[in-house]
Amino acid sequence: MPEWRARLEACGLDRLSGLLERPLPGLLPGGWEALTKPGLRGRARWRWRLPGEKPDVVYVKRYDRTPLNQQADRLRRQCPHHSRAYWEFAQARRLARMHIPVARAVGFAEQMCGLLERRSVVLLEAAPGDGCDRVWQRLSAAHAPVTRGAARHDFVVRLARFVAAFHGTGFCHRDLYLCHVFVDLDPQAAQPPRFTLIDLARTHRPRCRRMRWLIKDLAQLDVSARQSGATRTDRWRFLRAYLNLPPGAPRTRWYARRILRKSERILRRQTRKSTGP
Repeated sequence: MPEWRARLEACGLDRLSGLLERPLPGLLPGGWEALTKPGLRGRARWRWRLPGEKPDVVYVKRYDRTPLNQQADRLRRQCPHHSRAYWEFAQARRLARMHIPVARAVGFAEQMCGLLERRSVVLLEAAPGDGCDRVWQRLSAAHAPVTRGAARHDFVVRLARFVAAFHGTGFCHRDLYLCHVFVDLDPQAAQPPRFTLIDLARTHRPRCRRMRWLIKDLAQLDVSARQSGATRTDRWRFLRAYLNLPPGAPRTRWYARRILRKSERILRRQTRKSTGP
């Protein structure tokens, strides 16, 4: 992005390919915070606070030693001639043009060997707010007005419409837990929530069996909503607003049964992983 070029050059980053080198915290100035979690498998993530009077925050995601199954998934469902970093960059630009609020893409760099990805890196602006699950849990514990009564209902409906707008583009997320839906939320409910979709690396536009991927996205949302304290009424209200169908429509119950079955499977799998062998 042109507005970022001078800012990054002032930090000593003339070319984004420099972010493919190791180690980044010692290579460039500013505050670096490693973001780790289980299952990254060759991926590394940092929060980079650029130096200056008004420090900007960008997120750096680097892919290295990509497993063969992920290479095959990229070739099959995304872009065979470019890396996953390129895909996330391009998806952010594409969805923004479709008026879907997403984390803004700054730039990317990649090293390819034919159709195989060797290394790649993408820079993304920090999204406003925080993960929807974390925000909701904090505000619920504080008994904030936005978590009660009509304000709570309005929040659920707005979230459903946001997800429906994203799916209306033809894309599915494949990792649509509430932690990947950032929200800037007024605890007093005086201002409407602002949602931003992040972590677009696995998004794709299904050519067939699209319903399978829609149910998976909605089940992932259902799992994280239940874990964040959503009631059965909240979840039903979300689904009705997402589908925009009249009360009592048979299609709503059809979706609800399939989402519940899938979310129960996800929860069982999470339980097995947490308890171990």
